[in-house]
Amino acid sequence: MPFQTSYKYDEDDTSIYVTDLYSGVHTDIDDTERYTDDIDLSVYSGAQVDFKFTPADATDDLVFTLYKRRNSSWSGNEIGWKGAVTVENAGSEAEFHYTIPENYQPGHYRFGLKSSSSTTTFDIEVKMRTWRKTRGIS
Repeated sequence: MPFQTSYKYDEDDTSIYVTDLYSGVHTDIDDTERYTDDIDLSVYSGAQVDFKFTPADATDDLVFTLYKRRNSSWSGNEIGWKGAVTVENAGSEAEFHYTIPENYQPGHYRFGLKSSSSTTTFDIEVKMRTWRKTRGIS
């Protein structure tokens, strides 16, 4: 019998950064970089990360940077592992989705979040769901 590869997602989302507008306790995003909680992919194959954000105005854009380490001992001095992604701010609530794919390899990840300048602040909710590759008999 041949083996079939499939993917198993976590059953529930995990919140990794949530500000007060979305019933969280984290600081609103401004031009000082803030970080999500650790995303542990030492066992899992990848993660789907969803960002929902509401800007205070339509002036500045939202900037995401992905960081990676071999463990969860974040110092805050890491250099971005993947280049910054700038998400255009249209002035109303929007969503952005990012996949940490299997080819990024095992490790610990987190996102840096900031405004592109000092005018706009953002409320944000960041949720993720990890997944792993499985094999079974078809």
